[in-house]
Amino acid sequence: MPDVYHVIITERALAALQEIFNYIQHDSPQNAAEVIERLLDEIDDLEFMPSRFKVVGRSRKHRSPIHARTVKPFLVYYRIDEPRRAVFIDDVRRGTRRPSRRFD
Repeated sequence: MPDVYHVIITERALAALQEIFNYIQHDSPQNAAEVIERLLDEIDDLEFMPSRFKVVGRSRKHRSPIHARTVKPFLVYYRIDEPRRAVFIDDVRRGTRRPSRRFD
């Protein structure tokens, strides 16, 4: 069985998910729940082989690579803490937004 990582969603990422939900809910409450559920399913999938996605930057605070996973039309930014076997979800953004050049 492959190594399993513990997935931790940061407060920043939770706030981003809430903003996404609120924005979509304004026009389509049913669709808002489905989008968030799909995002959370894809985030949970990072417990297996999280390093398989592209490195897009580096965390200044944690001094570790930041990966991005596409969940159309969003990008999930995360970092891997190998010693703790943990994946920290740092942010979720629309893919059409300008990518972050600085990661905390």
